[in-house]
Amino acid sequence: MLCSFLMSLSIYAQKIDSFERIEVDGFYTNPLFSPTGEFVLLTGEHLKGVYLLDLKTNSVKPISDKPGSGYSYVWDKSGNSFYYKEKSEKEYFSNAKVINYNILDQYSKKVENIDHNYLPSYKGAPSKKGDRQVVIYTNLASLKIEAKDLATSKQWTVTKDEGQFYNALLSNDGKKVAVHNGADIYIYDLDGNSKGRKIGTGIATAWSDDDSYLIGFLDESENGHTVSNSELYLFDVKNAKTKKITNTEVISEMFPTIHKDKVIFSDDKTGRLFIATLKMN
Repeated sequence: MLCSFLMSLSIYAQKIDSFERIEVDGFYTNPLFSPTGEFVLLTGEHLKGVYLLDLKTNSVKPISDKPGSGYSYVWDKSGNSFYYKEKSEKEYFSNAKVINYNILDQYSKKVENIDHNYLPSYKGAPSKKGDRQVVIYTNLASLKIEAKDLATSKQWTVTKDEGQFYNALLSNDGKKVAVHNGADIYIYDLDGNSKGRKIGTGIATAWSDDDSYLIGFLDESENGHTVSNSELYLFDVKNAKTKKITNTEVISEMFPTIHKDKVIFSDDKTGRLFIATLKMN
């Protein structure tokens, strides 16, 4: 079946090659590349736990075993640590704390004065005095995407259009925000002074290194409740064009992450991880 899967990629996608499974035991999803491309953050079923995958050794290190800790984790811009949220068994998710794990010293500590809702746009403290530090988040009352400058405490609304917005992704250069409204993906300027521009339909999960496109997936359901299939897509930010880059029935490709030309995604059916090379025209 895997052989047929590889053949289908070469016939239909013509964009992905050097495709292989990452040989690790367990069910994993929501992979997230480190800035250096050496490590990948993972979570388990139902977003339980945080795991660190070392791509040099294909070894997985458990970091947290708490429910919900695998939602909205993010790497520090240095690539030497990452942030995730955690709550005790008796606490509500609204009371979750932000935890920072340092992969060099292998220890974790609570981060004071950072709201867990600022993840995954929070990338760590400014490297030098005067650096702007803006985070984005969903206002749970209005369901608008808002931004906040942590240095000045200034807040503003990014998505002023009508709609209920979720899963906002801040671009690497900090100038654009990809948001989801229903089943569609829109691009807004961070300053909130422009209307949203629709670029495709699906779930975007990561910006490319140069912010020229987003990678994501679109799932299908035969009964409206159970996912029957899922494929990976590229969303061209400038030209608002969508490119399907997988076409299989063997694997339900979801939650891709990208670093340069490498893509890692999970199979929603089995929790297996796969890595591929993405070739752009």
